Amino acid sequence: MVLPFHESQAAVGPTVRDLIEFTRIIQPVQHDAETLQSQVSPDGSQAFVVTRTAKVASDVNRFEILLLDLNADRLASGKPGAAVRVFSVESRNDDDDANPSLREVRWHGHRSLVFRARLRDEPFQVYQLDVLTQRATQLTFAPLGVVSFDVSGDSKRVVYMAPVPNPAMAPGARSVVVGTHSFWSVHFGQDSFRTQQRRYQFFVAESGSRTAARPVGDSFAESSGGFPAVSMSPDGRWLVLPKYEPGRQLAWAADYPQIAEATTKYGPAVALDPLAYYSRPMSYVARQLVLYRLPDGQEQTILDAPDDVLPGNQARTDRIWQEGGDSLVIAGTYLPQQGALSATRSAKGASDSPSPVSSDSKPSLASHIIEYWPDTGHWQVIAALRQRLKTAFSIAGKAGAFMVIDGGQHRRFERHADGSWQEVVAAAGSEQGVPSSNFAWHLSVAQSLNQPPDIVAQGPGGVEVRLTQLNPQYRASQWGSMREYDWKDPVGRQWRGGLMVPSDFKQGTRYPLVIQPYGFSPKRFYRDGSNDYDGFTSGFAGRAFLREGILVLAFPWRASTGAPTDEPGARQAFHDGVKAAIDALVAEGWVDRERIGILGWSATGERVLNLLTFTDTPIRAASLLDGDANTLYSMTITYAVMDGIQARKERTNGGGPFGESRSAWIRNDPSLYTDCIRAALRIETYGPEVHNNWDIYALLRRQYRPAELIMIPGGAHALARPSERMISLQGNVDWYRFWLKGEKRDELLVPGETAGSLKEQYQRWEQMASLKQAADKLPACVRTLSLN
Repeated sequence: MVLPFHESQAAVGPTVRDLIEFTRIIQPVQHDAETLQSQVSPDGSQAFVVTRTAKVASDVNRFEILLLDLNADRLASGKPGAAVRVFSVESRNDDDDANPSLREVRWHGHRSLVFRARLRDEPFQVYQLDVLTQRATQLTFAPLGVVSFDVSGDSKRVVYMAPVPNPAMAPGARSVVVGTHSFWSVHFGQDSFRTQQRRYQFFVAESGSRTAARPVGDSFAESSGGFPAVSMSPDGRWLVLPKYEPGRQLAWAADYPQIAEATTKYGPAVALDPLAYYSRPMSYVARQLVLYRLPDGQEQTILDAPDDVLPGNQARTDRIWQEGGDSLVIAGTYLPQQGALSATRSAKGASDSPSPVSSDSKPSLASHIIEYWPDTGHWQVIAALRQRLKTAFSIAGKAGAFMVIDGGQHRRFERHADGSWQEVVAAAGSEQGVPSSNFAWHLSVAQSLNQPPDIVAQGPGGVEVRLTQLNPQYRASQWGSMREYDWKDPVGRQWRGGLMVPSDFKQGTRYPLVIQPYGFSPKRFYRDGSNDYDGFTSGFAGRAFLREGILVLAFPWRASTGAPTDEPGARQAFHDGVKAAIDALVAEGWVDRERIGILGWSATGERVLNLLTFTDTPIRAASLLDGDANTLYSMTITYAVMDGIQARKERTNGGGPFGESRSAWIRNDPSLYTDCIRAALRIETYGPEVHNNWDIYALLRRQYRPAELIMIPGGAHALARPSERMISLQGNVDWYRFWLKGEKRDELLVPGETAGSLKEQYQRWEQMASLKQAADKLPACVRTLSLN
């Protein structure tokens, strides 16, 4: 099909810049109700939220801490005080959406906040903010920055986690023994901390002192999934820190089924490569919590057992100090095997009899909540968890009370007068079981598919008061609408995604369609990226496509029913689901089968690549956005990165590319069938790390197929700089307008763009259109997909 070329036309809907400059709530992270509860001040009189707003013209991201008025009388009158900005920072080096330049804000007493921030684009440091005077004090001066921290109750001492240099080439050396160093750690500059196989160290420092901090414990290798929380007793006497134990992981896996499950799924290196010859434990490393006595740094075992943390939840809160530091509630720890069945040790007046535990979980297998007394080393079981700990936190305004999120269940505990703990039913009227401290109002993040997030207070009788209006420019009547959309695939699986249509949608018109596969939540606002999690923003232009008369289908992670759990089965299900969605939308009369596009980011980049290669799904144009790949090239350059990556590629392709599994690999490696790719392909790759799809790009260009590769050297996997997001989002809007509608943009929008560079863009693409016409006339390729 040859599309006529048209100049740009006026349309209804937001621009890419409108999306990028939208104010977002970044704390509470993921807009969790339990996290928002922890942002209420200890006296319940106010709460904070953290926002992020991009400024395209100056290429900065602006972060603000807003204080919200929770005065019950003013809330009852419906006229609360306006949100007050008490701190802000503008950052040019805010390069990673997942690592914003202002983060981990928390209350420290009634009138101060502590947080990590990158001021003046320098490394992260810890700051304390007096919310009355709005004066911020720098507490740390770590040369390479701080990634996790805690502050003593009197603010005189800080414990933090920081990176330590670990170049592959030692100073003064002229060669590198590669061993299990990764590709990028030896190829992208020895002085670049970003590309090193990173190591970290815990430190203790006096607040505000420039004197070198004191290291605590040994340095340790990075483990994926964020940075672990550190914890100091309020009286400044004790540290409780995680200690990673790769050498004990297999032994622990033999004793604790959940550790075995996590090792198999996330951290296979210790089992698959016991010699550590080609991989290193990183994706998942079992850990335990240990105690350090601050006066002399002496290490002390708390429980000789691991905790239940998984990758992606390293930064969870799981330690809650009691009585200024006399004792500590630890959530999500297993019990030592030799003492698990008794489930107790004597402690401070506690009985030697076992504490009650859940009848549906054996004490020796479940993780637990315990109370621990550092001065004596004694501990007492509070309860067994039914699943894995998500997080734990104290309840604002309520001494001797805490909440744990046990899997998806909220469980509240309160201390009785005799010192024992009792699980109680959450306060009446609280949302999702989250109590609202000692006042009758509680907070939530109010949003829907077509309503942006704002903070509301809900009170007696169902009264609701809106506390923020972060995006007054938003008009639902102009920004189009998202609705849930269901369909079935050929084998009967049910799928549920979201269909986005423009405000001027016309029944009877067949529109172009762009598919964005990276999950879908029916409860969260959909702007750009994926609404499954707020930080997945690279490439997915969302509502900006509506302005150009292109419908958007947000594609879910997996089918609602019958979803396979193995890699080959999940890949085939993805193929079936995409094809069925197109068929359903065409049958509805809404979509033109000849004008379909699809984008894949990260893990779904691999799925899209395989869809284009091994199926005849009618995709005219596609984008791979910093995507994964199950190719030989990708496997070799991701050598020794994360132990789960190589194992997953082998599972996907039916084994490694050698020996008895060689033929299976050959049948499943998409780089060997690039002649089967008929879609015009845009590839984006970010940062100095591995560029997975370089081979796909080079092989397509060798065959005169339409392919463009955009490299953003300073970008992270989740783009954050306004200029880089403009390049990615506007570039994809341009790409799909050209290939699905035959339209060109004539207005200069992207930073650094000139009339000449915009003209060159379309000259390249017109050449590609001619090449596509020729390629489409070639005989069908020969391919055999083996889903092993």
